[in-house]
Amino acid sequence: MKHRLRFSVASLLIACMLLPRAGSAKQYDVRSGELGFSIDDATGAYTLDAGELHFAGRLPGGASHVSASANGLGFVLAEGIEASVSPAPGKSGALLFSWKVVGKKAVTQWPAFPDFNGVPAGLHSLSHRQLNFAPPVFDSPQDVSTPWVLFDASGHALILSPASDFFLASMLGDAKTRIAVGLNSQVKQLPAGFTATALVAAAPDIATAYDVWGTALRGIYHRRPTAPDADATLRYIGELTDNAGGHYYYNYEYAEGLNYEESLVRFIKRSRAAGIPFGYLQLDSWWYAKSAWNPHQQVGRIKNPALPDEDWNRYGGLIEWKAQPGVFPKGMAAFHQRVNLPFLAHNRFIDKDSPYRKRFEISGLAAVDRRYWDELANYAANNGIAIYLQDWLDAIYKFSPELQSVPGKGELFTDGMASAMAARGITMQYCMAYPLYMLQGVKYPNLTTIRAAGDGLTRDHWTQLAFNARLIHELGAWPATDVMPSHDTAAMLFATLSGGPVGVGDAFEDLDRSNIFKVVRADGEIVKPDEPLMPLDVSYMTQARQTGAPIIGATFTRHGNHATAYLLVFADDPSKGPERFSVTPASLGFGGTVAVFDPIAKTLVTAGSTDTISGKLEGTDAFAYRVVAPVSASGIAVLGDIGKFVSMGRKRVTSYEELAQGVRLKLAFAANDPAITVAGYSRSNVMPHAEGATILSTSRDPQTGLFKVELRAATCTASEVSLVLDTSK
Repeated sequence: MKHRLRFSVASLLIACMLLPRAGSAKQYDVRSGELGFSIDDATGAYTLDAGELHFAGRLPGGASHVSASANGLGFVLAEGIEASVSPAPGKSGALLFSWKVVGKKAVTQWPAFPDFNGVPAGLHSLSHRQLNFAPPVFDSPQDVSTPWVLFDASGHALILSPASDFFLASMLGDAKTRIAVGLNSQVKQLPAGFTATALVAAAPDIATAYDVWGTALRGIYHRRPTAPDADATLRYIGELTDNAGGHYYYNYEYAEGLNYEESLVRFIKRSRAAGIPFGYLQLDSWWYAKSAWNPHQQVGRIKNPALPDEDWNRYGGLIEWKAQPGVFPKGMAAFHQRVNLPFLAHNRFIDKDSPYRKRFEISGLAAVDRRYWDELANYAANNGIAIYLQDWLDAIYKFSPELQSVPGKGELFTDGMASAMAARGITMQYCMAYPLYMLQGVKYPNLTTIRAAGDGLTRDHWTQLAFNARLIHELGAWPATDVMPSHDTAAMLFATLSGGPVGVGDAFEDLDRSNIFKVVRADGEIVKPDEPLMPLDVSYMTQARQTGAPIIGATFTRHGNHATAYLLVFADDPSKGPERFSVTPASLGFGGTVAVFDPIAKTLVTAGSTDTISGKLEGTDAFAYRVVAPVSASGIAVLGDIGKFVSMGRKRVTSYEELAQGVRLKLAFAANDPAITVAGYSRSNVMPHAEGATILSTSRDPQTGLFKVELRAATCTASEVSLVLDTSK
């Protein structure tokens, strides 16, 4: 009996363990694209699976009240704080992590979320420093408001970033033992109702991960990518009076007896008479009143001692954003009528003694009063200013403590600026931006360009410009490269491939007509690619590994399913001497035979998709440039107008159509465009037929297959020409 009772009790205990129990642990899951998030409602342990990458974390107090719905998962994150994980809006394939202060009381403590302490070994990282122009840095993850791009040796990538409250948010950890999104240490209290979000995206390769992340973030804020010709800075070549290369930067032809206005009026008149078609004029900080006070650096009383000692000839804080009589005697509106060009107009931080401080709310160096922005926007609209340039953004954040610590204060600064300018049809450019400003800019459709590197388009800025271009592109804007001399062919090429503004700073006598018209048509419109020049995945790897290998960048023109690639390879360090490069057409997205044209050497070769495109980095700038076009079924590859850096750009080649025996192109000619040469590769002779143009000459090299067709539009007015390249004979 005793043994039978012992057996019965043991059997009962085992049976109870096997039965489901009320309140037992349960796993909840949500998926989006490559990503899967799971949480255990008993322990608070959670995981994130991103293809080949796996991360783990744990809620500080365990999870409770986990709920699942069609929108995702919800649970208590901490006392007074609820969290959710859900697919990002649209079909991006990203996940959105959110938390909210619930109840009626403010909180002084909050956890980071997500917060992963289980991190795959061997990850590389790319983030951006909280310095002006947001320099990219590999394998030194920055605890600031920036995306973290994490990738393994095979290229599998995950991007984690703040998705809101960019002025307050901060990445946390070292990307080895911890990866988290939180708030910066200056934030001491959060009000009831405060909500923070983070975004996670993943893909088998880095470029696709960026695309998923950018699509999701733009979707959150209903941001469409900026059109490539959205404003004058993106559509036309311009004259810049900027630092580090602008002839008219705090300078004019005073030795010839001219003042500032007359010098600029003469420059524009002479340029027009010479047929050089500038489409806008940049007015840097020399035209408005400033002080000699600058919290960011030591400055002298006078900017240029050779010029009059007046309020405009200073380098301190903004006194009044209004043209000074010493620059424009009859005001900016009168000057605008004389030059008849839209202006890109500069502004900086507000001076400590500016009269604006008596009329508007100013926090530190930042205007957080919509009335201030309305006044500036009205002035801009009435004086020919089409694009507002906000400079010194780094100093504004650094010396405005409330922007770093008070929820919503930073938004009063940038929201007010953007909405006031947008209400008057004015677009914007950011300059000296931290990465947080770039992220914040995703909210503003009228933020068309963001400066991506320091002053002047010098060779040492190329690497930063290329890597920052991808971030800026995914946020919906275009990278701005800054001023350059027009005789610098490499700089003019790089700026054109960037897809952003192309602005020169020359005096009239120094304008290089040949280089200018490699960039633009006769009407000044830039013939540009569809997207910025951005590094291939391999260059993220070589930068992270510090191999010193050349940067391989590419951009494209896409006519439907037909793509033309513009390949720019440049030395990471031009001083190292001659280097060689190699890249496959497959890495550019081509699956068949391509024609590869060297516009500098004027040579052409063909290559299969897995063959190598190779060569030597040439000149003191140590770069190589190639145009790569697919060979069609009828044996022809079109390179486009080889007189332009971007030979198949849409402002020249508006459409491409493959025929059974050849191709049909539609070409845009501006008024007074000269004859152009359309070139390409063909396995057989090419017979051109044109409507709206006269064929001047046709040739084909039987050794290489390189053909050239020279043609001139039938009229001197703007027109569209149809060109058929027939290979049937």
